[in-house]
Amino acid sequence: MRIRNLTVSNSRLTEGRRYPFRIVKSVNFGQDAFFVMQDPLGYKVLMPRHFYTHYGFEDGQTIECRVDKINCNGRMFLEPIHPFYKEGEEYPFPIVDYGVRINILDEHETFAKVEDCFKQQWEVRLYKSADYIHESNTLNCILERIKKGRLFLTAANDTPLDGGLKIGETYNFIIVDERINRTDNTACFVLKDKNGKKHILRKKYYAHYGLKKGMEIKCRVDKFTSEGFFFLEPENPWYKTGEIYEFKIREINKLHFSDDTIQDVLVVEDPYSEDVKIFIDSKQLEELSGKELVRCRLDRVRKSRLELEII
Repeated sequence: MRIRNLTVSNSRLTEGRRYPFRIVKSVNFGQDAFFVMQDPLGYKVLMPRHFYTHYGFEDGQTIECRVDKINCNGRMFLEPIHPFYKEGEEYPFPIVDYGVRINILDEHETFAKVEDCFKQQWEVRLYKSADYIHESNTLNCILERIKKGRLFLTAANDTPLDGGLKIGETYNFIIVDERINRTDNTACFVLKDKNGKKHILRKKYYAHYGLKKGMEIKCRVDKFTSEGFFFLEPENPWYKTGEIYEFKIREINKLHFSDDTIQDVLVVEDPYSEDVKIFIDSKQLEELSGKELVRCRLDRVRKSRLELEII
């Protein structure tokens, strides 16, 4: 079994937890600007600057950041805690504009444009609230999440039309069209459910699935996004959630963090030769020694990526 040693420039913090980071300085690499952030152990990590210009951060300042994600290569992604807002809370926002437009599915949708404490403007899709939006100067919104400095808002006490679909359930859909989403220039499939209601599915995650216009596919309804659409996860063509399969072991990655800790990562191969990476402990590493195959249970598929548990 091949073992590959990889050096990770940041220390090994815990995903989802908050830590104080000091902004050491700002640097530019070509056209990209970054903050050099120093973690509590004294190690440094880069954070894109342009997402947070309205936060008013300065060099030398210590700010609280959530470790938003640590990928299987050990790279750490930070999300600074917003100076004024908290995720999950409700706030009144001044309405600067509202109207009706045609969305990517050729449907009429009502939206409001609101302004936050930094004078940044964000759009909120409306459902029942559309009936009285013209009667108020403010809109109470739930701050669903903050990602890269962007506020994802939904109108408080507003209920989207679910069209009979339930989160967590799997339904049949037909691919009826392909479109470019004008908001982020991403390519999407347009799906239609049994009731004739349309949905969108981003193409980039499923290029290897061989999806085409006219096909009927099964998708799990994962959640309802703040953009106003269900997030759909097509069934994997090769695997079913909850089943156990054998995977070919490609290698073991040893991630050597700056604080001298080591994380072992098992790399296995899926049917289209993409790496699937699984964090393992020292006991599992010992048990895998000399093996070419490993049995895993498929816990979940998310954006076509397999999430596996070693059996």
